[in-house]
Order: sequence, then structure tokens, then C-alpha cells
Amino acid sequence: MSAIVEGKAKKKRRSRIPADPTGARLVVDELSRRGFDARLADGYTKKYDVLVGPKGSPPKPVHMRTVHVGSWYVRSSHFAGAGANQVTVYVLLGLETNPDRARFFVTRNSDMESRFRQPPNWGDFGFIVVGTVEQYEDNRDLLKT
Repeated sequence: MSAIVEGKAKKKRRSRIPADPTGARLVVDELSRRGFDARLADGYTKKYDVLVGPKGSPPKPVHMRTVHVGSWYVRSSHFAGAGANQVTVYVLLGLETNPDRARFFVTRNSDMESRFRQPPNWGDFGFIVVGTVEQYEDNRDLLKT
């Protein structure tokens, strides 16, 4: 019998599009369109996802965090040591609110350390809420330095 006849709520279908590769490609396309030299990292690199820089200057490594909806789940180690100066682009694909538009938030990890939330039983993991990164939306100037 169907779930509706039995009185059970029908589960909402989740997107089968993987978020991380999609977000990285969108960022590369968006930055290339805006005059940056941007390219995806090779598959063997774990330290960064995209190389970005102004045209004619050496590119720098940039991390990507992509979600369809909700919060970004990250490791606390991204905010300590050498990772604090790393630039991260948080991508919100927004499939439920606006499927035709992705939002990009460009920030330095040290700026997000105080906004990082870590429940007591999560070990090395925590999350960044969308509302805390909204002030960094389209902050592409950080990629020029």
C-alpha cells in the first residue's frame, strides 16, 4: 500500500547532486566570469579545493564548503594553527528556497572561529550556521590579496 493510504508522511526527496563538486565548479565559473584566474585542484590534493587569484598573479589555495540547505559541517582543526589564515568559500546551493541561484560567502577561517558551534558530544566536528556568514556574501576582495 502507499504511504499516503497508511497515514504515513511521505518523505521529502533529497537531491542526488553531490554538493562539493557542484559548489566548486560553480565558484570556478563565477570567479572566471568576474575576471579571476580560477581552477579546480587535482583529485589528489586534500589541502585545498580551488586555486584562485587575480589574472596575471600567482593563485592561492582556497577551501570550499558546499551544502544544499542548512548549516556547513566542519572540523574544529580548520580554525587553528596555519588553517586560521586559510580562505574558505561557503556555498549555499539553496535548492529549496531558490533553485536558480547559488550564494557564495568568502571569509578567512580566523573570522569564523567565534561563529563555529560545537555541541559537547561531537568530538572534532561542529557547524557554521548560514546566518553567521551572511555578512561575507560575495566578499571577493579577500581573494585579491
